Amino acid sequence: MVARLFRLRLALLGGRFRGSFGRGLRAALGALLLTAAAVALALLPVLLLPAGTDRAIADQLIGALVLLAVLLVPFFENRRHLEPRQFAQLPAGPAAIACALLITTVVSWPFLLLLVWLGALGALRPEWHDPGWFAPLALGLAALFALTSARLASALSKLLVGRRLAGAVRTVGAVLLVAFLPVAVFAGASIIRAEGRAAAVEAAQLVGWTPFGAPFAALAFAADGELDAALVRLAVLAGGLILLLAAWIPIAVVSAQSVERPADPGAARTGLGWFERFAARPSQVIAARQLTYWARDPRYRVALFAIPIAPAVMMLAFWIAGAELNALSLVPLPVILLLLGWSQHNDVSMDSTAIWEHVASGVRGRADRTGRLAPVMMLGVPLALIGSSITVTVLGDWRVLPAVIGMNLAVLLVACAVSSVFSVAMPYPATRPGESPFVQPQWSGSGSGLAQTLSMLIALALSVPPVWFSVLAIIDVAFVENIWALVFGVGYGAVVLALGVLLGGWLFDRSGPELIAVTQVFD
Repeated sequence: MVARLFRLRLALLGGRFRGSFGRGLRAALGALLLTAAAVALALLPVLLLPAGTDRAIADQLIGALVLLAVLLVPFFENRRHLEPRQFAQLPAGPAAIACALLITTVVSWPFLLLLVWLGALGALRPEWHDPGWFAPLALGLAALFALTSARLASALSKLLVGRRLAGAVRTVGAVLLVAFLPVAVFAGASIIRAEGRAAAVEAAQLVGWTPFGAPFAALAFAADGELDAALVRLAVLAGGLILLLAAWIPIAVVSAQSVERPADPGAARTGLGWFERFAARPSQVIAARQLTYWARDPRYRVALFAIPIAPAVMMLAFWIAGAELNALSLVPLPVILLLLGWSQHNDVSMDSTAIWEHVASGVRGRADRTGRLAPVMMLGVPLALIGSSITVTVLGDWRVLPAVIGMNLAVLLVACAVSSVFSVAMPYPATRPGESPFVQPQWSGSGSGLAQTLSMLIALALSVPPVWFSVLAIIDVAFVENIWALVFGVGYGAVVLALGVLLGGWLFDRSGPELIAVTQVFD
């Protein structure tokens, strides 16, 4: 089994160079560039930092990020990964298939690039060469840990997600990557500065006790002559590797013995835009339709363009009043996220031509409420993360980044929760589809002012607790307080959002016919 898979892996490796001359040349150039990037990643700390504690800290943080990426990326993107289910028809047991897949993964481009990076680290760090046996052992265990974690994440993703949700998961992964990159770049730039060294030391100590940073922390201790501490870190790494191996075998066995539900051959699978990336489930179909609306309907685009106006006017007023720029930097992003989430408070009226389908088909209110939040969440969460990094850049202290992220995410989630309730509790006339977004229909019932005022006031009131804790953590900078502000903000916002979706769904189930009647009056 292992020999057969090795031949298959070698064929897959060489397949990139087959075909036309241009294709082979592009593949060769791509491989050379990736190899150069792996060597440059190992060389960068040598060029920027002198040998000693600072370089060891950089190696621990960069190494931990690389091993963490090896674990996370295959969960979101694994279209080219082999899985146990593909070999279930061969005359071999599930355990043999699992072991063969794990062993032969060494013959793959991602693992070869990882080996290049680890080999460059070992060659460019002369301080790791004493004792001579320690660096190969630590780097070898790191390679095995990366190999097992990638296989485990890929198999788990294909087992839990499957083909139906693969597009949505890749979209989520791309959004998270875009949101994380500015934070990582800013954190790296801040660590290089003298004032960021203390935070870098704390972060290195923390990741040194995880399997992701343990091999590099062990090498640093061994270079300093602290062999006992180095062996303890290697024990942490070995324990993580054993846990991954213990989880990989049963997951591979279950994958080899299960079959994904086949897709309907008569269903269209291409040319459907957002509908290709979401599963055929009520909440996800509604999410795909909402994303299509946001991309094509001018009513939503006008609302999005108007959202930054309010914080800009507020900033101008505070600046004229003499407020400090550092304090003002905390204001715009929460206001934008509040307005972004609050903009959904009348979404049922905006979608009046399709609301009858939900009621007639028996769609549960929770599915309707959850699906309608997709555009706001896909836009708001990256905006909160990227904007938080810009905010702390203006503040000049990246140690408050957790508190700022917690505050912004909490405000977004709370505003979405309030909108989930008010869009079914107090709908009011909205611009008809196809008409000018600046036209407001006439309505003899309760006006829009009451619904807008109440929803905004409730959103502001519910946002007070996470904002309060975050402001305290920003004023009195401390690691524990900032982490607490982040955890409390995300947890509080998630709980309020869940309650808002449940309450809004309950109201939708009870008042479906009334919603149709109200929307059809002005539609």
